[in-house]
Amino acid sequence: MKNPPQKAPPFLCERIFKVFTKNNVVDLSESLSIINNKASKSFFEKEIFQLSFSLLIKGATKLLSILVTANEYISEEDCNELQNKLGIEIEGCGMEFTILNFSYSFTLQIDQKNSVFIDTDSVKNGCIYFNKEMHLKPNI
Repeated sequence: MKNPPQKAPPFLCERIFKVFTKNNVVDLSESLSIINNKASKSFFEKEIFQLSFSLLIKGATKLLSILVTANEYISEEDCNELQNKLGIEIEGCGMEFTILNFSYSFTLQIDQKNSVFIDTDSVKNGCIYFNKEMHLKPNI
């Protein structure tokens, strides 16, 4: 009796996100990709991943997700859509981008598919919280 043919092992790919934030700059430059058990920053530079922006306005949740490439600038179209739909102004590339302005507090969730996260002081399980301080004028 012959043994059945052996299948080739699956192509294994995983991302390890190590994200830092400082002064509204989101920095993913310490992140790695693992391909077939080999970890590399250069593998990560070619990654495409999703950024999901979520905010609550008048009891309704608004969500917008964009796909970015780590080493390429975020498209002008995506930047305009974020600004027009959610009031969030950004610039930069997938590896490092800056939140220039935002109208409401929001959450940024980094792609969780095939990903693990190293928690840092400002990032927990791939979530970053941006709080908009509200200054209310006293009624006179």
